[in-house]
Parts: sequence; C-alpha cells; structure tokens
Amino acid sequence: MMKKLTAFLLLLFVSNILSTNLLAQETSPKHKAFKEMKLNFILDNTEMSKGEVEHFQCVFGSFEDKYHSSVWIKERQIKKKIQESFDTMNAQSASSYINDYQVLEKLGISLRNERNQKLLEKINAKEVLNILYQEQLFDREMLKRIRERKNKKKKEEDKKR
Repeated sequence: MMKKLTAFLLLLFVSNILSTNLLAQETSPKHKAFKEMKLNFILDNTEMSKGEVEHFQCVFGSFEDKYHSSVWIKERQIKKKIQESFDTMNAQSASSYINDYQVLEKLGISLRNERNQKLLEKINAKEVLNILYQEQLFDREMLKRIRERKNKKKKEEDKKR
C-alpha cells in the first residue's frame, strides 16, 4: 500500500512538472486566465469548508505566481536557448544547460513541497491529496486540449496541400 502511494505521489509530481511546463502561459494575462481556470477546476471538484477554501486560494495563488516566475519562465527560456543553438552547442554548454535545468526542477519540487505543507496546516491530508489529484486531472485535460488543437491545425494544413 505504501509503495503504491509513494509511486502515485512520485507520478503526480513528475507529471505535474511536465504538464505545468507545457501548459502554463508566459504572458501575464494568459497566466492569470490559466491560473483562474485551474483554481476553479480544483474548487469545483473538491469539498472544502469556507475557511479551507480561503486558505487554499491564498496558498494556491501565491504558489502559482512564484512557480511561474521562479521556475516555469526560466525553464522555458532554457528550452528556447537549447532549440536555437542545439546544432552549434559544445559539450560544456550542454552540460551547463543540464545543470541549470536540474536546479530549476529541484526548485520547483521544493516550492511544491512548501505549498503542500502550507495546505496541510489548515486542510486535512485526504483533501490535500484530492487537491493534488484534481490538479493532475486538470493538467491532463489541458494537455489533451493542446494535442487536439495541434492535430486539428495539422489536418487543416494537410487539406490545404
């Protein structure tokens, strides 16, 4: 049972890192809209008291903004730099990118852990786990929408040819 829970939590965190990287938006209005959609999805699919909801909204808003500015934007910048210079990159630069990215991933995990601990201060553990699960479902749904949009664009381009 403990192994399954540990595996589930590990999967949850890894998929959350990947999907957050794919889904978050760089511009402030888009990020705000994404954050609002995610917040509403989680609130619609969890059962918390008024006090718990207020605590969750405060912690969630703070975390999402901090993660976005401290981790996500910087990871995206690294990915763009890698794409732009991959063919001409030397081993030292590649190693530097790997190390920089790993530092950001660790920071992201640290921020998530800090957020979860703050949530546990006023929300019971089972509901926090449900929040994490709902966050994962939201991320999957957004990834699905992105894939569908890309497939639709590709089909439209193929029809034009």
